[in-house]
This record gives sequence, structure tokens and C-alpha cells, in this order.
Amino acid sequence: MGKNSLITLVFSLLTLIPTQVNAQTPAPSLQDLVGARGSSGEMELQRRGYRFLRTEKSTTDAYSYWREESTGKCLTVRTSDGRYQSLVYVPNFDCQVAQSSGRRVTISFPSGSHCGTYAGRINVGDTFVLNLAREQQLIIEKSTPHDYSVQAPNGEYLEVIRRFPNDQNQYWTGNQFGNFQIKVASVPQGRPIDIKFCAYTGEGE
Repeated sequence: MGKNSLITLVFSLLTLIPTQVNAQTPAPSLQDLVGARGSSGEMELQRRGYRFLRTEKSTTDAYSYWREESTGKCLTVRTSDGRYQSLVYVPNFDCQVAQSSGRRVTISFPSGSHCGTYAGRINVGDTFVLNLAREQQLIIEKSTPHDYSVQAPNGEYLEVIRRFPNDQNQYWTGNQFGNFQIKVASVPQGRPIDIKFCAYTGEGE
């Protein structure tokens, strides 16, 4: 191989490296979820074998990171106005950064009370743990802007069955019981949070 040909080959390889590292490739099997509402999209991604890692927010959009269990690929979902706008595979580094281990905070209910609270600083990836019974209403009230997901003991994520105007979300445990995990997906930078968890049997209060 001549000197000029070798230089050309090396230059071509060097110019390809940044493209491969920064490439975002649309996930072919997930394009039917473009336009889906965020909550229903999350459940469908889990059904298809993706594990949620965390969410980051910009001024107008939210970016959630997922790991495809069967292949280990890293997926980023961009959400705007409550609906999925794009689902793309990104470099594995993005998920390694997102997949930082968090602490677990057990929420207990004082004797005679249906509610437990937490006030203080929390990080993305931290998890609140609540021991709940079958057929209970779980109401989570937050006074600061942060996002979370609620995971049942069987690994499924609960849908919000009712939203109240004062930043309260209501969930139903159904036939699941045991330790439910409330996973923190995003938090206001540099601000402590104040969150209240209440569990009621049947229809609640």
C-alpha cells in the first residue's frame, strides 16, 4: 500500500470515530410509540423488555434513559407536551452515567396514621420504599417539582388513576402487596423536596 493510500485510510477512520460515538439511531421496533402519551409509553416499554433508568429535563423537553434487557442497548426517549417525540439508541456511556446507584429510604406510618412523610434532599436514582397491602389507595402529594415512578413488588409500574389539582396522584395496589418502590426520576437542582405518602383501604378517606 502506498504512503498516500495509507494516509487516506487513516484519515477516513479518524473521521468516522466521532460519528460512531455520537450517533443516535432510531429504534426500528419502537417507532410505533412516537406520539404515545408518556405514562402509557412507559408501560409499553417495560412490556417490551426495557428497564427505566432516569429522566433529565430541559426547558421544554424531557429525556428518559432505558436499558434494553435482551441486548444491553441504551435507549433515549424524548418527551414533549406529554407525548413521545423520538426513541433512539445512543452510546452506552449515556446509560452508564444515568444508571448511578441511589439510596433507599423506607417510609413508615406512625401508629394510628395513614400517612408518612419525607422532607430533605433527594437525588435522582434514590428510592422510597413503602410496605402496602392489597386493594389500597396510595396517594402521593408533593410540594416541589420532581418526578417519580411507582413500582409494585411484581416489577410492574402502577398507572395514575386520578390526579388532584394540589399535586396529588392516586394509585391502586390491586392484588399486589409488600414493598412498593417509588423511584425518583428527576429533582429540582439544589432544592430539598417535601413529599407525603398516604395509604387507605378501599376507596380511601
